[in-house]
Amino acid sequence: MNRTTLKLSALAIGLGFSALSFSAFASAGYYNEFGQKAGITSIIDDFVGNVAADNRINAYFAHANIPFLKTSLVNQVCEALGGPCKYTGPAMAPLHHSMGVTQADFNALTEDLQLSMTKYNVPIPAQNHLIGILAPMSKDIITK
Repeated sequence: MNRTTLKLSALAIGLGFSALSFSAFASAGYYNEFGQKAGITSIIDDFVGNVAADNRINAYFAHANIPFLKTSLVNQVCEALGGPCKYTGPAMAPLHHSMGVTQADFNALTEDLQLSMTKYNVPIPAQNHLIGILAPMSKDIITK
């Protein structure tokens, strides 16, 4: 992935662009482009590995329950993409309220996710669709 794509996606998240409204059919198409639940699971496994290796943000996850985190992220992404999963994890604001996450931290997390999506050949429009869905969460995660 080139730096321009990374910067544009980080900018979109930084500005908190809301996701466009897509039909259920379009969402199911994105779910399929991610490889359904098995593909999402592979992407999230890789993503968590990227985060663990990323010295910019890995301290935030030092005491996390990694199996629970992975399961929650898989379900969250699966549901966001129109899949059959249901996210039942905690709300973002209470979870992150005292963590002191900055815009730069949030952007680093996004970059790590993009690296995983690219590694698993998720098309750029499908990547942007997911980022557009997740971007509004930044207001509940960035606290510093």
